[in-house]
Amino acid sequence: MNDVASPAATLPEVDAAGLAAALSDHSLPLLVEYMADHCVWCQRLEPVLAAAQPKFDGRLRMLKVNVERHPEVKPTDHPRAVPTIALYRQGRMIMTKSGMIQRQQLDVFLNHWLDPANDGLA
Repeated sequence: MNDVASPAATLPEVDAAGLAAALSDHSLPLLVEYMADHCVWCQRLEPVLAAAQPKFDGRLRMLKVNVERHPEVKPTDHPRAVPTIALYRQGRMIMTKSGMIQRQQLDVFLNHWLDPANDGLA
């Protein structure tokens, strides 16, 4: 399986207000990629996330926050390293993973945390 989506495939980018709005919408869990333009690993991770998006459609929302372009995102709102993905359920962060992640690892990570049997885990 190819880990790379088309170059045009990207996650929607939000600022602090957009992140707050997404976190207040509890209809689906939310995966946020915290990234920066200068980060090579962020550039490599985004196509992996974008390629996974259709597989988890209807079970998960995905977006990104560029921590350089949106410095109004408070340090407590995001991890210190980029790239980091954070999974939120009911507006609460339940898990983070920093660094590059391959598509198969991402699938395992998401399938585990989206499993209803793990609803009480955080």
